[in-house]
Amino acid sequence: MSLSNLDVSIGQLYRKYTHIKRFYNALNDPARAQRDKLKQIIESNAASRFGKEHNFSAVQSYADYQSLVPASSYEYFRPYVERLKKGEGNQLTCEEPFMFATTSGTTAQPKFVPITSAHLKDYTHAFQVHNYHLIESFTEAAYGKFLIIVSNDEEGRVESGIPYGAVSGMLNRQQPAIIRRHFAVPYELCKIKDVDIKYYLMLRLAAAQHVTAILGCNPSSFLLLADQLQERAEDIIRDLKDGTIHPDYLPPEPLRAAFEPYIKPAPARARALENLLEKHGKLTPQLVWPALSCLSCWKGGPMSFYLERLPEFFGNIPVRDFGYMSSEGRGSIPITDGGAGGVLAITSHFFEFVEEEDMEAGNMRFKTVEDLKLGGRYYIFFTTNAGLYRYNINDLVEVTGFCYKTPVIAFVRKGGGVSSITGEKLTEEQVLVALTQAVKQLNLGELSHFTCEVELGYPPYYCCYAELDAMLNREMSPSLRDAFIRAFDGALRMQNPEYEDKRASKRLAEPRLKILPKGTYRKLRQQRVMEGAPEAQVKIPLLSSPQSFAGRLALLEV
Repeated sequence: MSLSNLDVSIGQLYRKYTHIKRFYNALNDPARAQRDKLKQIIESNAASRFGKEHNFSAVQSYADYQSLVPASSYEYFRPYVERLKKGEGNQLTCEEPFMFATTSGTTAQPKFVPITSAHLKDYTHAFQVHNYHLIESFTEAAYGKFLIIVSNDEEGRVESGIPYGAVSGMLNRQQPAIIRRHFAVPYELCKIKDVDIKYYLMLRLAAAQHVTAILGCNPSSFLLLADQLQERAEDIIRDLKDGTIHPDYLPPEPLRAAFEPYIKPAPARARALENLLEKHGKLTPQLVWPALSCLSCWKGGPMSFYLERLPEFFGNIPVRDFGYMSSEGRGSIPITDGGAGGVLAITSHFFEFVEEEDMEAGNMRFKTVEDLKLGGRYYIFFTTNAGLYRYNINDLVEVTGFCYKTPVIAFVRKGGGVSSITGEKLTEEQVLVALTQAVKQLNLGELSHFTCEVELGYPPYYCCYAELDAMLNREMSPSLRDAFIRAFDGALRMQNPEYEDKRASKRLAEPRLKILPKGTYRKLRQQRVMEGAPEAQVKIPLLSSPQSFAGRLALLEV
């Protein structure tokens, strides 16, 4: 069925938007689209404090922009942001921010990214293009409900009274009614900081509905959803039958009114799920929502560790990348299901690039969209209507193809995703490959979470922290542990000559494996949420810096 045959659908709404045409018109001349975007940003903010201090009024070309504005990290912008937080206006942009987006970094001081209406328009434009293609590909999804996992857009307020939180929650809240009626859960769900309560309520509400798509940043959230569904199946069925919410998972009093319309007795649905539970011995998302058409989440970088487990719970349905994005901006717009790539968001922000080798050598030779080559790996720099100019987000991306003349990019890793205590230069990618090979070689399907972190000693070694599947009661035998270490270590040595040299010369000792109690990673997620990280974006890295992961475990008394 085509979109034109739907009486009222998300797809029809998106089809009317002229920005879909604007995006496609830009794909054949990305250089021009990018220069136009840069011109708009510079002219709009020439009278800001940053614009005056960097002589924006003299910028007539990209070369001028390069010469007048340095490529910088967040610290360069922090003084301007701190003044904005105190209520001083006209700092980074002429338009004042209405909120601050906070990052979800694992150890660094939180960053506050100002969000202006112009930046929100750019960000939303990219989302609408993404969602339009999602509905074009999965028309049947428009007949059901979307289960969308987002984070709180108001974690608190800065000195001036402006709220700060997650962009995902703000985008969710601002959707028009015709879109929100397709959502399976109310916006207020993102306000709940207790992870167990949030996911139980998500399941309690969605279990009664015809869910056809699940969207969220992190695929580990989907696995947590499936894990909670198995653990709480009987409680969910009982609540569906009685029209109640289990007393352990009641929403906070101020939010309860938002949930009341969803909490009604559904005895027929309860009986259907009870029959499924009796027949299969468990409930999975695939069983509960057989009409699921697609999933959308991050697929790039280390996410493949979690992606490989999704079919076990959700079936073999398409997974579309959610797009390369961050609090600072939207980098790509996936329009197909293949791979983890998305079309560079050339109509949303202005981008610059430095080749991986040049960046690591300190040779900052900047390139723009027309210079990118297939297979090339580049560090990406953002210029946005939020007031970040030539901003080094410290992300490595790879050009995986072209859409017309515009690059398709995929996230590879954070620039900090490298560990090199003895010069081994171990990357998160190499850890992922070694882990994948070891798991497949030993058929370790029960390994659900994993983090590798160097332990300083004489000599140092890499400690592999792992958690087994929460639904299994068995432990890894000593012989299987030894086999895992040999396989993991061997795969690292095969990939990385520097690691092999350090191991052969005994400057690095053999890795060690530590099995963590079941539920540890869920507690770590809760720990990050209580610190203010957006729950839907919490990422616990495969490769951690010294004492970072172990320090968090110590706080849990693991």
